[in-house]
Amino acid sequence: MNPNETTRDVPPITFRAAIAPGSIDAEARTVEVVWSTGARVLRGFFDRYYEELSLDPRHVKLGRLNGGAPLLDAHNAYGVASVLGVVEPGSARTDGKRGTAKVRFARAEDDPGAETVWRKVQDGILTAISVGYRTHKAEKITGGDGQIPVFRATDWEPFELSVVPMGADAGAGFRADAAPERCVFVVPPEETRMDPEQTASATPAEEAPRGEARGGEAPGGEALARQAAEAATRSERERAHAIQLVVRRARLEETVADDLIARGVSLDAARAAVLDRLAEADAQQGGNENHVRVEAGEDVTDKFQRGAAAWLFQKSGVAGVIREAAKTSLAAEAFRGLEFDPGEFRGMTFTDLARAALELRGQKARGLDKLAIVGKALTYRDGSGSNSTSDFAILLESVLNKTLLGGYATTPDTWPRFCAVRAASDFRAQNFYRNGSFGTLDALNEHGEFQNKPIPDGEKTSLTIGTKGNIISITRQAIVNDDMGAFTDLAVRFGRSARLSIEVDVYALISLNSGLGPTMGDAQPFFHTNRKNVNATGSALGVAGLDADRVVMAIQRDPSGNEILDLRPAVLIVPIGLGGAARVTNTSVYDVDAVAASATNKFMVPNKVVGLFRDIIDTPRLSGTRRYLLAEPAISPVFVVAFLDGNQTPYLEPQLGWRVDGMEWKLRLDYGVAAIDWRGAVTNAGV
Repeated sequence: MNPNETTRDVPPITFRAAIAPGSIDAEARTVEVVWSTGARVLRGFFDRYYEELSLDPRHVKLGRLNGGAPLLDAHNAYGVASVLGVVEPGSARTDGKRGTAKVRFARAEDDPGAETVWRKVQDGILTAISVGYRTHKAEKITGGDGQIPVFRATDWEPFELSVVPMGADAGAGFRADAAPERCVFVVPPEETRMDPEQTASATPAEEAPRGEARGGEAPGGEALARQAAEAATRSERERAHAIQLVVRRARLEETVADDLIARGVSLDAARAAVLDRLAEADAQQGGNENHVRVEAGEDVTDKFQRGAAAWLFQKSGVAGVIREAAKTSLAAEAFRGLEFDPGEFRGMTFTDLARAALELRGQKARGLDKLAIVGKALTYRDGSGSNSTSDFAILLESVLNKTLLGGYATTPDTWPRFCAVRAASDFRAQNFYRNGSFGTLDALNEHGEFQNKPIPDGEKTSLTIGTKGNIISITRQAIVNDDMGAFTDLAVRFGRSARLSIEVDVYALISLNSGLGPTMGDAQPFFHTNRKNVNATGSALGVAGLDADRVVMAIQRDPSGNEILDLRPAVLIVPIGLGGAARVTNTSVYDVDAVAASATNKFMVPNKVVGLFRDIIDTPRLSGTRRYLLAEPAISPVFVVAFLDGNQTPYLEPQLGWRVDGMEWKLRLDYGVAAIDWRGAVTNAGV
């Protein structure tokens, strides 16, 4: 390496700039900006130095600006949502005195956020522009204050422009985690040892010819002195850098750090001084509570998840399903506040979203093919050491989960109309009790003696929770092929499959023993003549038959046999072929059977069971002519569906595919069905 050159790692830097007055074109949505005047600025990496930007066209690389560099929101390069517009290709130039360019803002319908900023620019509220650039080479020139050297950037590259609330802090880095690049600092030959890193550590001993001792110093003494000086310099740099970080994180002026460094304040004392400054500012603002105030807001990751999910809902055609599901009690809370405006994500493919997820985390996707981009997006972790999930995988999981829940909540089923819902705490048998009654009070005898009342026995039935579930997967190939329709269609059908499982199990329970229900603890079916919940006189579905069924239910007694329950039917369940006749019978003012039986049709007999049922369920899951009359589930539950911990929606658990090259999701639903009390039901075999 040339001894006059020193190579350092220098992070990307920002520089104040301004909007050119009177250059706004409202129709084209463009404005001229002055992105540099080359003014001298004090920089602060390691030792301090002044930087000048040469605006000689030979020294400025304008390729990235003229290639359509982004116009960002305050240097936020973490996601596409922060892109407000673009530098018009070919508009960036320098004339030796200043650098100018024309920027164009995004259309209002494509980006409401960019429209807000554009209006503030037009109104003169936002006037500051900041340029982000990298310095590749800087040459030392004469000037400065004798203590701090001056370097002129003779090879540098602007790569983005930003709208900012105020001019960027001249010494601030572009991003705390931005990767530094190598910059060559060139020093005139006579000052070779006086580069920015060594200025503070130069000593008279170092100015002596190499290999000579001073003042009788033994050979090697110069090297020892140099090592001691270098160690002291490193310590000073670390102190200065740490103080700058403390001040920057506290969002205080850079002059605070300059003063603390110049006075030789230790790092601990600097921290204490910064805390005092913050406490003083808090007191001036009237804040004397001893707490930390936190302002919450949507960050770029939240915006990505919200906007990208909204686009996938629209792209796949399931937005309507989700809107309908949001009206149900099952999904209303889960979908509260859900938006369907994709904003800048509209039109993006799966691969585009995967790339955006990577760029959101500062990961490069340039040069990767589609499969590699998707694979990297699915597996990327933030390096925090936790078992985290990638942003792209979270996006897919969120979309799948909401789509699945939408399908689950909108599946047409009937069991919620006549089954009671309960919560179970675990997978052990859950017991349901029905107590007997004391009947009426005993009359006192002539001596006024009170008799003991026997405590009636109760009844117990039980239910056991089980688990049902499956695994679905989406391959990287399906993602690359942008097969979103297949993905969401699979999720909708998976959700409906979960809901359908309960429906099928409930009717399978009713259909056991040729329609007499499950076998109970006494080895008899749920519907049995011994229980007096079967109308032994099979009758056609009509006024007379239903009235007789009503009487059978009303005379049921409690478990102790002391009290008549006087229950009334509220729900009628019939095979699909009897649904029409059942509704006519339930709503007709007159007894249609009696009218049909009359030879002259002159006698209009009132319908004795008009409005008897609040709900009539006709289902193809039953066959034949058997009908079931049920009391209100809230008063006398007959059939129960119990969910583990009361969670009525399926649980979705994702993982990177092991059997398939993509993502897998395991869906499970923990529930059980049972017939718990036969007194609130009557069945009739019909004819």
